[in-house]
Amino acid sequence: MKINIWLILIIGAAVLSVVVIVNNMVAKLMGGFILLVLLAYLAEISREEREQIDKMQHALDKLRNAYGELDEQAKIIIRTDLELNRTQEQLDKKINGLYTLHELGKLISSTLETEKLFSQITEPLILKLGFEKTIIFLKNKDTQILECKAAIGFSSMLIRKVEQANIEKEFLKNVLETGSSIWVKSGETATEEQKAWLELFEVSSFVIVPMVIKESVEGYIFVGNQTSYNYVSEGDIDSLFILSNQLGIALDNARLYAQLKRSHDQLEIRVQERTKELAEANKQLIKLNQMKSDFVSAVSHELRTPLTSIKGYAAILSAGRLGEVSAVQAEKLNKINIHSDELIKLVNDLLDIARIESGKICMSIKHSALNEIIKSIADLFFPQTDEKNISLKLEMPDEDIMVWMDSSQISRVFINLIANAMKFTPEQGSITIRIKPGEKFINVEIADSGIGISENDIPRLFDEFYRVDNSINAEKKGTGLGLSLVKKIIEAHKGEIWVTSEIGKGTTFHFSLSIAQIKETQLKIN
Repeated sequence: MKINIWLILIIGAAVLSVVVIVNNMVAKLMGGFILLVLLAYLAEISREEREQIDKMQHALDKLRNAYGELDEQAKIIIRTDLELNRTQEQLDKKINGLYTLHELGKLISSTLETEKLFSQITEPLILKLGFEKTIIFLKNKDTQILECKAAIGFSSMLIRKVEQANIEKEFLKNVLETGSSIWVKSGETATEEQKAWLELFEVSSFVIVPMVIKESVEGYIFVGNQTSYNYVSEGDIDSLFILSNQLGIALDNARLYAQLKRSHDQLEIRVQERTKELAEANKQLIKLNQMKSDFVSAVSHELRTPLTSIKGYAAILSAGRLGEVSAVQAEKLNKINIHSDELIKLVNDLLDIARIESGKICMSIKHSALNEIIKSIADLFFPQTDEKNISLKLEMPDEDIMVWMDSSQISRVFINLIANAMKFTPEQGSITIRIKPGEKFINVEIADSGIGISENDIPRLFDEFYRVDNSINAEKKGTGLGLSLVKKIIEAHKGEIWVTSEIGKGTTFHFSLSIAQIKETQLKIN
């Protein structure tokens, strides 16, 4: 147990007082000894205190070192936190920029007009990208001079100042020639030339990127900030290149659209002019066609009277009313009679076509049985087919097939088509008449096993006076009016007619007749 230092000092002072007062050697020696002991004890106590102080000092030094280390770590943590905050800010800026670029891209791609395209670049969108000032220059297609297309944060006076500066030849030469970018972070790191441009644009930092259209630099985009703490970073270059690409693609599309529109307008003008010319030509054709029809009708009427007289006189001569007729004369008179019949048929066909084209033929449309007409026509042809050894077959339902038609005109259709089939069908061949009922129309087929028709001849088969060039037509004369007349009659009945054929395997004529009632009972053929 340690004695209190103040108690020792009091005892020492008491002993010292006794030694001074008592005049005794022994007492003095004892007192001196006690004082020495006390002094030794005091010295020991002092040494222990110093050691304790040294230990405390050592501990304090350790605390100071630990505090220093903690302070340094705290500074590192603070610096790291600041860097993280700065990085987070940059990341947030990047994300916001991407969203804004996406929004801006949709606006830019929504128009195909150049002026409207640049008007989509507004101040709120540029601020959202993190920039205070923006200016966009584009080369004029004709003069190749850079022109301001959009400006945000720039006064009209400053725009003129920038336009008048020798920026294209000097500062932007590298941008326009190589397509590289320019980044100036601040005036502290800028060169003398860059400082001049900082002053020109009135910003503290900026980035310039080229605007490329079809691998050609056509302009540039400038963005900058005036405040020093909100400087333009190197990461902003990527965002600007994205914006530049979007503008480049949109401008290319706008130019293509403008070219297409110009071509379309020119084509429309040409089409209108051509349509006008065709309309005028069509009027002339209609007029000429009417003149032709009138001429054919007049000539046909004029021919009918002398033909009737010729046929009549030939019949009188053949009958021997004007004297005996020799065999040679009878043969020649028979030829006159045959050729007169051919001419009368030609005249009648010409008159019918002329009437059809002029709309002067009226038909009596009635609800009639089609199979009855077919049977009647077949009875007319059976003697001829038997004589030529051709099989004539009828394939149709037993019950009556009712259609709306003019029986006499449809009879002419069957007579023409069956006669045509017989003409081109050799002996031992066949002709088949089929009826195929449908929902709105009855389809009729007249098929033969004849020589067939080439694909080149089929499109012109129904033209007036057209005759297929083959050996049979070369031997047997015809007018080329029969099929044209058939087509006009079928179309007047609101039906259609067409042909399928294969060389050497035969030909089939198809036509349709209406099941539904045709409203007009007296139908004009137009």
